[in-house]
Amino acid sequence: MNESKNRFQEAMKKGHNAAWDQEWQRAAESYRLAIEDQPDDPIALVSLGLALYEKGLYDQSLEYYTRAEEVEPENPLAYEKSSQLYELLGRYDEVVPSALKASQLYLQEGNIAKSVECLVRVNRVDTTNLPAHSRLALIYERTGRDQQAVTEFLIVASLLQHQGEIEDAKKAVEHALSILPSSREAEEARSLINKGVSLPLPIPSKIEAVESEPAPSKPERIDLPTKERVPELDPIEEAHQTALSELANLVFEQGAGGLDREDGSTWDGVPTNQKKYPNIVFKHLQTAVISQGSGDEEETADQLQQAIDAGLDHPAAYYDLGFILSRGERLERAIRHLQRSIEDEKFTIAARILIARTLRFKGQLNDAATNYLEALRIADAMILPEEQKEDMLRMYGPIIEAEAKQSDVDAKNGLCDLIEELLFRPDWRQHLKEARGEYQIDVDGAPAIPVGEVLTNPQGHRIVDSVRTINQYARSGYLRSAMEEAYFAIQFAPTYLPLHTYMGELLLKQEHLKEAIEKFSTIAQTYRARGETLRAVNVLHRLIKAAPMDLEARIQLIALHEEMNHLNEAITEKVNLAGVYYNLADLTRSREVYLDAYQLAQNTGSSREMSIKILHNLADIEMQSLDWKHAQEIYEQIQSIKPDDPQAAEKLIELRLRLGQDQQAQDELEDYLSFMDLSENNQAALAFLEKLVEEYPDRIYYREKKAELHLKQDQNEAAIQEYDAIGEMLLEAGDTQGALQVIETILDLNPPNKDEYRGIIETLTEGE
Repeated sequence: MNESKNRFQEAMKKGHNAAWDQEWQRAAESYRLAIEDQPDDPIALVSLGLALYEKGLYDQSLEYYTRAEEVEPENPLAYEKSSQLYELLGRYDEVVPSALKASQLYLQEGNIAKSVECLVRVNRVDTTNLPAHSRLALIYERTGRDQQAVTEFLIVASLLQHQGEIEDAKKAVEHALSILPSSREAEEARSLINKGVSLPLPIPSKIEAVESEPAPSKPERIDLPTKERVPELDPIEEAHQTALSELANLVFEQGAGGLDREDGSTWDGVPTNQKKYPNIVFKHLQTAVISQGSGDEEETADQLQQAIDAGLDHPAAYYDLGFILSRGERLERAIRHLQRSIEDEKFTIAARILIARTLRFKGQLNDAATNYLEALRIADAMILPEEQKEDMLRMYGPIIEAEAKQSDVDAKNGLCDLIEELLFRPDWRQHLKEARGEYQIDVDGAPAIPVGEVLTNPQGHRIVDSVRTINQYARSGYLRSAMEEAYFAIQFAPTYLPLHTYMGELLLKQEHLKEAIEKFSTIAQTYRARGETLRAVNVLHRLIKAAPMDLEARIQLIALHEEMNHLNEAITEKVNLAGVYYNLADLTRSREVYLDAYQLAQNTGSSREMSIKILHNLADIEMQSLDWKHAQEIYEQIQSIKPDDPQAAEKLIELRLRLGQDQQAQDELEDYLSFMDLSENNQAALAFLEKLVEEYPDRIYYREKKAELHLKQDQNEAAIQEYDAIGEMLLEAGDTQGALQVIETILDLNPPNKDEYRGIIETLTEGE
């Protein structure tokens, strides 16, 4: 796996370097090699698509971009490039869906420029595409590009008029005039439409042509997915921009904009039965989007509230409304709406910070501190690798619970200030990572600790200073000095268990295994006594990693998993413990623990695979104990659960032979060979037959099966060798007729020494 990953990374690096130098043939070759190792990597697919595009191999390029769409359907880049290629290839009908999809996805990211570019492409190949023109109109209006917005609304009016939608066409013209009252084009359009004169249908616009950006002469390196980077924002503004984008997208998708008909149908081709909300919701929502674009927060809040009252249930609306209200005097309403946005992870951190600020302003300091810690909990987990996030979220439970009991007002205010300073900044992710670097000891294997644990500790600043010093010593190789600093820190923070954990890590570094085990064991027991079971589990895992044969640690770990009702984890650890006993040659205890694990797996409905794994281990113990009868019963049980288990079938055949059940062994071998043939695994079957022939060289039946399997795989020479051995065995047994039949079989295989075999036949025949 690592070898494949290394090959992939090396091929991608070579491809990127070649692309940077515009050596597209070399780039394409490297990207193809990368895709051989990871066929579904989206970056590799789009990179190869780009290289082929630059070589002018548009059909091939399109193939890889469409594959990238399937692999990563939420990435707009592949759809955008596909639409470009469809246009180049003259497949205009296919340009529209790809470009519209790309536009929608770019809009969700907040990438307005790219969204516009894709809509312009739609209009270039289909000048009468109403959804594209209407979305462009709304985007231009929202972004303050009034002239372009008016132009697009007049095109919308023209298209509606030609479809017979006169009233909606008039509304579009009036809306254009509301944007730019001085527009002569809009005035003229209103005059024409009122007189019943047809407005001109659209032709490709000069403005559109300008806005379609040319490709850069030299591509950017493609080490990361090719999406435009946006400036970093603080979490509150970041969530606000996300909310604006999502609300605008709701309007764009449904074709709102005051142009819905009274009968409920829509002017952009989206049927009413596909709408989630009534039209009245989108009328208020569109007005809110427009108002916010013009900076009228009071009107925005009013329209959002009316949209929600009319049935809009969307976290972006709740956050946006809460965000606006929190800046005024309607604080209770702000909190209520922000709380409804918390469940969406895009708004959780920002909503928690705003709620905390509002509660703090109202004098509810305890609840404010809790919300600040909840925001930190999510942020802290967010910067960790995926496999560590869930544990980090759980570890904040006791911290938040303990802080709720804290009554020191100054300490609470200090905590609120610390979290505010940590998170409310544009580079908050990087800043939080750097903060963790200060709190986290730099020793391999050291556990991740919650940043909140340091911030809530009365000696937090001194702890940070000590950890920084420990890290400096450890990085320089002065482990004894690092340990001395840790002992010093313990004097003023004796109950801060991460420091004790760091001491355990330093002891491991110095190869003081016994002392490290004692330290980790004590820490785990302390966490358990505090009720912080998850932290105890993590420490025990670290202990077991350092001392895999420590039975007591494994037994404690099983007990903790059972306490937490993590029964699948308990089963896994029981299996691991049984394996340790097995390695210690304590088969009795190994059997007992495996049986206990199997019983728990049966009671909890654990996976079939785990039950089978346990049964295989139990059967192996019986084999080691020479209790073949009991082993046979277990393998029969495995076969009843999983009839297609080849290992169980092989072991059962071997046991039948050892127990003298020859006919049953042959019958089961027939079934086994049929299954292996169906599953196209004849090579494994051949290896098993070779093993049987080696163990039972005088059993002609198994040699015959082996020879037949060689023939099935066109291995005639190997088959002839087996038939030779069979013939000799038959002659030794005095079965001349049987030997003659075998030689005839060999002759049918056209051996190189046919005359020799014919001579043997003559000799045997004369002898009779």
